[in-house]
Amino acid sequence: MKRKLSCISIIMMMLITALAPFGTVSYADDSSDTVLFASDFEDGNINNWSAFGGAGKLSLFSKAAHSGENSLKVTERERTFQGPSVKADSLFKPNNTYNFSSWVYQNSDSVKTIMWTMRYTDSLGVAHFANISEADVEPDKWVELSGSLEIPDDSLDYLLYFECSNATIDFCIDDVKITGEAINDTDISANQTDSLYSFDFEGGTELWGPRGEHGLIRTDEYSNTGSHSIYTTNRNQIWNGPAVDIDDIKRGVSYFYSAYIMYNGKEYENSHNFLIEVQYNINGETIYQQISEKTLKKNYWTRIVGTYTLPENATDVAFYIQTANIENEEEADINDLMSFYTDTVSITETSIVHRKTAVISLFILIACIIAALILHFLINAIIKKTEKKKAAIKAIFRDAMTQALNRNAYEKKIEALSSEPELCKSLYFALCDVNFLKYINDNHGHEKGDEAITRCAKMLMDTVGNLGEVYRTGGDEFVCISTEPMQTQIIEAIEKESANDMGYPFAVASG
Repeated sequence: MKRKLSCISIIMMMLITALAPFGTVSYADDSSDTVLFASDFEDGNINNWSAFGGAGKLSLFSKAAHSGENSLKVTERERTFQGPSVKADSLFKPNNTYNFSSWVYQNSDSVKTIMWTMRYTDSLGVAHFANISEADVEPDKWVELSGSLEIPDDSLDYLLYFECSNATIDFCIDDVKITGEAINDTDISANQTDSLYSFDFEGGTELWGPRGEHGLIRTDEYSNTGSHSIYTTNRNQIWNGPAVDIDDIKRGVSYFYSAYIMYNGKEYENSHNFLIEVQYNINGETIYQQISEKTLKKNYWTRIVGTYTLPENATDVAFYIQTANIENEEEADINDLMSFYTDTVSITETSIVHRKTAVISLFILIACIIAALILHFLINAIIKKTEKKKAAIKAIFRDAMTQALNRNAYEKKIEALSSEPELCKSLYFALCDVNFLKYINDNHGHEKGDEAITRCAKMLMDTVGNLGEVYRTGGDEFVCISTEPMQTQIIEAIEKESANDMGYPFAVASG
């Protein structure tokens, strides 16, 4: 990300970049059909797979396998998007197309839709979701999920995960394979950061300890990457949290701090603020410096990042994580003292952080502004920058294929309604999905499948009109939110559109 500022005799240009740490992957010779990733679970381990979404339990399953003796089974799910996941940071190169293949299985009492999704972030730190493949899976039958995906240019922090339209059923995956052009040594060095500290807790607590009298446990119950994280529990002070000595940090040098945090538990509120901070001594005085604060949603791993420069005379430096401070600590409640998980922590010199990070820190220092002309120019530059940013933010909430609002927009809407539930009393909701999509894809081609999805989106947007919004929340799934009743209008619109013969069966289920 680059910003250029020039005015008469002042020309300044700064570029500050960052990149999240990448995992370890073995690469074969450079080839467009190289197998980059393969997992058949025959070695008796789940390896780097973990449960995505804050709930779910993974285990090897020997009673059903697509090949060999084992598959990977997910149980104890609570939400539709929860399922097996694996980090794939070092697999992909932006602007390249990769091929995906996997097999899925479920033994419930009816057909269920299982999807394979990629989550990634852009340079503004915004999460995006790309559908790799999905299928309607009949009970006790293995079904292949396959597809190809072009990796966006502005992307990093890749996570692949499987989800199911039913929030609670168990399902299995097997024979997961990804092929495409392997990343060569040059690509790897260009996409890795030289972190001074990097912690994933796969080998232990890695020098972390409790800050105060509370429990700090290494656990495999939940993790952001790999199979382990550290769990902070039994806190009796707000400042209690995991801490690590980082006295090797250079003084007078800016560092980029990054940590993933997650909390769950029915007793806790749906969102809460967390801090990352450093503590150090100067001439016998203890200094507590906040690096960043962020609001976390329950059950979601969330990344907190920030930059900070230690003073030259700082000693005994420690990095720690805690819940947000309150004015009167004696009034701390269960939420202020909640237990939480920490994983995937890194500390890197800001000057060597790659340009594609979840957060870009851009600092522009203008030494002298003495003329009215320069001041006028700066004001105009800020206005243009703001307008461009607003336009970019608006674009990320629109689904490119259907022009309906996308999943990001839907989650933002639900978050707003969750904070003001009284608004829901005046709203009407409709859930719609395209029928026969797998049949259309298999017998008429994916172009016709995309056409059916686009037809459904246009029909719903024309029907809802200015009274509400239409969101594409999945491959063929839509949610309509309106200020007026729309049941009759939607049913009539579906009947009318279904009567148009486009060479394939078209129907939409709604409720």
